[in-house]
Order: sequence, then structure tokens, then C-alpha cells
Amino acid sequence: MKIIRYVSYVAIALMMAMTTACGSTDKALDKALEEINKELEGQKMPGIEKMDITDVDGYIVYNYVVDEDQADINAMKESAAEQKEMVKNQVVKAPAQQAFMKLVKLTDRGLKFSYKGNKSGEGYEIVFENDEL
Repeated sequence: MKIIRYVSYVAIALMMAMTTACGSTDKALDKALEEINKELEGQKMPGIEKMDITDVDGYIVYNYVVDEDQADINAMKESAAEQKEMVKNQVVKAPAQQAFMKLVKLTDRGLKFSYKGNKSGEGYEIVFENDEL
């Protein structure tokens, strides 16, 4: 469960960083993602080998490479529904994140949280469609 908490904290930190650079256009969204990725380059989180954020096929995607020496990707996958509810309450509905959620909605995108094991390549996604934001 520690890795779930760490991943949640990473998601919250990313969302908070985004609210400082948001606007109502794709250009503003692209700039926000660029700045966040610069900040993420040198950051390390327990249980996470690598993290970045992308804009792919109508979704803002939080990409996490999970260090499988510290976390069991299959156990994480089994609790995906529980994680989604936690992310929804702590990130999507958080008052401090409403500016970013508005930007995502205005640019007609959803959110994905993508987790992939660094050794097995196994993974899963937590998806929020635009109308869930």
C-alpha cells in the first residue's frame, strides 16, 4: 500500500504544479506539460523509477515506470479500482486542482494514470474520461 500512497502523492504534486501554468488553450496545456516534465527530470520517488506527463490521443497521461524491486505491479493492478477512487477524491475533485481540471476539460481531454513495471513490462491504466472531470 505504500507504493499506492507514493503514486498518489506524485499525482497530487503534478496536479499542483500544473495549476500555476494553465490557461484555456492547447498551447497553454503544452507549455504546462513542458514545464512539469523539466521539473520531473531530476526527481526520484520511492517505488517509481521514472515519471513524466504526456498528451496522447485525447488524454493527459501521467506515465510511471514502477521499480519492481520495491513494488509488485500485479498487486497494484489488482487495486486499480480502489486507486481510481482515491485519485478522484484527492486529485480530480480537489479544490486546488480545479483550474487544471477546467483546462483539461476545455481542451476536450481526459486523464490517464499509466503504470508499467520496469522489469516485467506489465502495466495498467486508471482512466478518467472528460465528463468525469
